[in-house]
Amino acid sequence: MSSLIELSSSELNQVSGGCIGYNHNCIGSVSLNFGCNYSNYASFYSTKLGAYSGYLAGVYNVFADLAQSASQSVIAADIENIASYVQLGAQIGAQNTTNGLSIYKSVVSAISNSLSNGGTKITFPPSVD
Repeated sequence: MSSLIELSSSELNQVSGGCIGYNHNCIGSVSLNFGCNYSNYASFYSTKLGAYSGYLAGVYNVFADLAQSASQSVIAADIENIASYVQLGAQIGAQNTTNGLSIYKSVVSAISNSLSNGGTKITFPPSVD
C-alpha cells in the first residue's frame, strides 16, 4: 500500500469543488481569498448535472431491459454504456452553463414518456431544449 501524501491547494480545490484559499501574513491574521466567480461554479455544477443525467439514463436503461426480460448480453451492454453516458453527459454539461439542467430535464422527460409507453429504453442524449 502506498503512503499518503498531502494535497496542494489546487488539488484540494479540484477534488472538493471549492475555490476558497487562505493567506497568512506576518501579523498572524488570516485573510480569505475567494478565487472563484459565479461562472466557474455554474460551469462546474452544469458538468456534474450533465454527468448525473447520463448516469440516470444508463441505469434506467438497465432496469428497463431487466423489466422486459432482456438477455444477459443486452443487460451487460447496458451496464457498460453507463460509463460512456456519464462521460457524454459531462461533456454536454461543460459546453454551456445551462446545458446540464437542460439535459437533466430532457432525461427526466424521456423517462416519463418511456414509462407511459411500457417502460422501453431511452436514447442518450435525448434532444436538449
